[in-house]
Amino acid sequence: MMSKQAMFPYYFPEEIFLEIFCKLPVKSLGKCMCVSKAWNSLIKNPYFISSHVSHQSKLRRTKDNNLFFVMTGRHEVEYSLHSDDQEFRKYAQLEYMPFDNHHSIVGACNGLLCLMDFQFSFDSIFILCNPIIRKSITLPKPCLSSLPYKISVGFGFDSAQNDYKLLKITKKGVLDKYVEVELYSLKRNCWKILAPPKYDLYSDDFMVYVNETVHWIAYERVNNEGSYSCKLLILGFDMRDDVFKEIMLPERLRNLPHQSEIYVIPYDELSSIAVIELGSLHAECDIWVMKKYGVVETWTKMYSLGKLGTEPMPRVLGFRKNGDLMLRTYNNLRLISRDPESNEIDYFGIQGRRTYVCNYTESLVLLDRVIDDAMTENRANYAGNANRSTE
Repeated sequence: MMSKQAMFPYYFPEEIFLEIFCKLPVKSLGKCMCVSKAWNSLIKNPYFISSHVSHQSKLRRTKDNNLFFVMTGRHEVEYSLHSDDQEFRKYAQLEYMPFDNHHSIVGACNGLLCLMDFQFSFDSIFILCNPIIRKSITLPKPCLSSLPYKISVGFGFDSAQNDYKLLKITKKGVLDKYVEVELYSLKRNCWKILAPPKYDLYSDDFMVYVNETVHWIAYERVNNEGSYSCKLLILGFDMRDDVFKEIMLPERLRNLPHQSEIYVIPYDELSSIAVIELGSLHAECDIWVMKKYGVVETWTKMYSLGKLGTEPMPRVLGFRKNGDLMLRTYNNLRLISRDPESNEIDYFGIQGRRTYVCNYTESLVLLDRVIDDAMTENRANYAGNANRSTE
């Protein structure tokens, strides 16, 4: 592999190259790669790819550069990128997707989409895809491959190892006491089995990635003198240290009333998380935000929303940079934006039973990716070590 020092010609200092090229969108870099073999090699270098995605992530935090990935459709699924402006204008139509219409999107991180497909077998089929550079890889089969009663999956990034990871938690049957956990590493291209946490899965919602940690709602059965109840909390898995961590919910949400439900979403404005509390029969919705990530005392109920007209409360998909909420309506499955203070609604003309929305950063991740025989050997060694550590 080309060293960091060798990747920059003496007449093109590293600082200048990075300052200029890291600001360029992927489409422009694609044209640069056609200019010369030297530039092609420079742009495909892992060091530049990491620097570029880091710079693009910083740009995304500004209002003018924020993008949303949108999947929608009734019969044929469509994929597109939209700018986070007043009109939610289409930034790009994505034509390359290496799968059919029977998949689900687990999440997005640094330009990579993680997808899961249950269509053809009891095994989970996972794909990592960068639609901007038209490249994807199918992951090896997980170690635990039986059809689960309940499954939750989370996708994220380990910056310490420059590695992308996928956490899979399953519960075989409704009476099973413990869940099963396994972790995939793109760098090693293999799965390993982890010791499970003591908590159960609350739902089969996909996990939410924030601060190098994937988050989901879990619960613990509590015995109160022969009467059992469920204590809810947020469970996290740190992608850097491969450890579970507990985050307490506001006291009001730890024991939900009957027919109420909660789920977690990212709150990018503060690099934190938010919890959506849906009331009985989806008649109303409360939005709780952890204003300082990891500090339980900073949970704040930001908004209380009522339903739109006669249909149940829409599902909250995320936040926009201007503070508006991205929603999917309950009956006609339209994608809309709602000001939580004035209740003003914006309609985007986007509708479909499989609408999915998330923040997105264009990147070159996977451009340098090659899976060779050496990785097969690493996979076998890693799996063996993981099994021994689990035992």
